Amino acid sequence: MKLLTLIALLGSVHCLNKQQIAGLKNLLKNLDGVYPTCQLVLFSDLVDYDTAERNCENFDIGTGGGTGNLATVNDEEKNVDLKLLLEMAYPYKGEDNRWDDDQWVWAGMRKTQNNDGSKKNREYNALDWEWADGSNPGEFSKWMKNQPDQRKDGDNLQNQMRINHHGQWDDTFKYKTHPYACDYQGKYILSATMRTWSGAKLACEKAGLMLAKVRSDQEVNEMIKAGDSFLGPRDESLKTWNAANWIWLGGSDEEEEGVWKWVDGTPMEYFDRMNWRPPNPDNAAYLKDSTQNYLAISRWGQFDDSYDSRQRTRPFACQCPGT
Repeated sequence: MKLLTLIALLGSVHCLNKQQIAGLKNLLKNLDGVYPTCQLVLFSDLVDYDTAERNCENFDIGTGGGTGNLATVNDEEKNVDLKLLLEMAYPYKGEDNRWDDDQWVWAGMRKTQNNDGSKKNREYNALDWEWADGSNPGEFSKWMKNQPDQRKDGDNLQNQMRINHHGQWDDTFKYKTHPYACDYQGKYILSATMRTWSGAKLACEKAGLMLAKVRSDQEVNEMIKAGDSFLGPRDESLKTWNAANWIWLGGSDEEEEGVWKWVDGTPMEYFDRMNWRPPNPDNAAYLKDSTQNYLAISRWGQFDDSYDSRQRTRPFACQCPGT
């Protein structure tokens, strides 16, 4: 499966304002086919419903080894997020092309009861439908006018749900091919855009996020996995210090030498247990320098103290609110 990247944003609570939407687009512009918020990740591969469902079950970042699922779009905020991500992946082509495969995205709602295709059972009843996580749709819905209509094609019924650029829902056949969205339960949104540490910090803030914290071995593993999903597979042929091997994090001792803190001012209690790449953290002692004040993690989970200046640019990780 071609893992295009991304992670969805602001999962905890609030809708993005215009500035944050622009910031998010800027974070994601160099990712290859993956578009996230802190709640959802959209993958741009055009696949049928069953393939989308399997792919989301294998997308398990942040689940602690559990399985993922196709997107549960059960409120207005997630519906708006999905419209935003679809527009990033496949810009709106106008009403004349509204039925094109790339103008819709699979979500995880399917009809599980009263599937005889009769006229009586075509009327929408939330109790007949179920999200991929097993929950019932409840009162929230965004069906297009006269939908769902559960048309029939041979033995196939329109039992699956897709969403368009307007956030409208439609029932369709599982053999149709569309991009798809998975629920995202992780902490991080990664950007492939190369920036200095201070540039990365500012880019995260513009999207309503902050440069990421890694506070345990478990979070190290999640960061490695997020890197593989969002930045693409690690390249063993690259030299150790190649910029593609490293990701900026939100740790620094710029205020007081030797006193490391995260960008929100909290102490880095994990510091002494970090898997530092020898001889780091060295603060450039061998160069008789003292400005390696910024934290990075390798794609393999080792840490380094590094420069903000000297054109040291790298990909970077932002942290989702509330995580």
